[in-house]
Amino acid sequence: MIAVLAAALVIAGCQNSGYLLKTYSASVARKHVVQTAGGSFWVFDRPDLGKIMTTPSPGTIAAPAIISGATVGLVKLDPVVAAHQAFALQYLAQTGRTCEIKTSVEIWRPQFEHTYVCSN
Repeated sequence: MIAVLAAALVIAGCQNSGYLLKTYSASVARKHVVQTAGGSFWVFDRPDLGKIMTTPSPGTIAAPAIISGATVGLVKLDPVVAAHQAFALQYLAQTGRTCEIKTSVEIWRPQFEHTYVCSN
C-alpha cells in the first residue's frame, strides 16, 4: 500500500513538472521579476492562454507571515494564495492591462498558476 502511494506521488510530481515545462518553458513564456516588500517573485505570463504562474525567487522566503501583508486587502483567501494573486495582478498592471484573477491553483510548491481575464 505504501509503495503504491509513493508511486502515485512520484507520477503526480512528474505530471506537474511536465506540465510546467510545456506551459512555461523559456521558449513560450519569459520570466519577469516583481519586486515586493517580502522579496522578489518570478512571473511567467501566457497571455495566449490567459494564464500566469508566480513563484518566489530562490532568495525569497515564501512564508505567509512575510508575504501576507503584500495583498493590502485585495482578496480574502489563504494568505499565500492571496499574496501570489497580488504579485500576478501587480505584474499585469505594470504591463498596462486591467485584469481579474479567476482561479488560482498551487501546481508545484511554491508555484501557483492563475487564470485571468483582462478588460483591455
